[in-house]
Amino acid sequence: MNPTIDVSQLPLRDIHLPGSIGWWPPAIGWWLLMALALVGLALYAVQYYRARHKRAALKAMTRVRAALEQGAEPVACLQFLSTILRRFAMTSVARAAGEPDVAGLIGERWLSYLDGRWARTDFSAGLGKRLLVAPYARPNSIERGTALELTALCTAWLAAQPAAPRPRRA
Repeated sequence: MNPTIDVSQLPLRDIHLPGSIGWWPPAIGWWLLMALALVGLALYAVQYYRARHKRAALKAMTRVRAALEQGAEPVACLQFLSTILRRFAMTSVARAAGEPDVAGLIGERWLSYLDGRWARTDFSAGLGKRLLVAPYARPNSIERGTALELTALCTAWLAAQPAAPRPRRA
């Protein structure tokens, strides 16, 4: 050591610790988690948007059932029920590639189309046959119980339908 230098006068500092770690920028794992959450949210939004026609039709079916239970005319309710099914089929189901033009289907072809969209034959061979004559029936010619059963059948058909597929591109 050099005796001419006074060590106590040197500008030395004691050992110091690094500062605390900041929250920004996050680690790569947090970035991946945020990206995964955004992709999941986008997929949910797309699915929610595609199912809008189905939700609207099911809501209308609920209103028809409530009207029937409150004493509304069954023939008028079944006319509206037929309209709901036709609109739903034209707006969401029929957009799939290879599906027939739903607007032109009448009679047994309409019932066969409805049965073809699920694994049952309740429309062409069961209670669903009333769907053909109900819109043209005289008032008070259909029993309320039959109308409620037909409403339940149509609601089950709607619930069994998948969300709308992607629209086809020409």
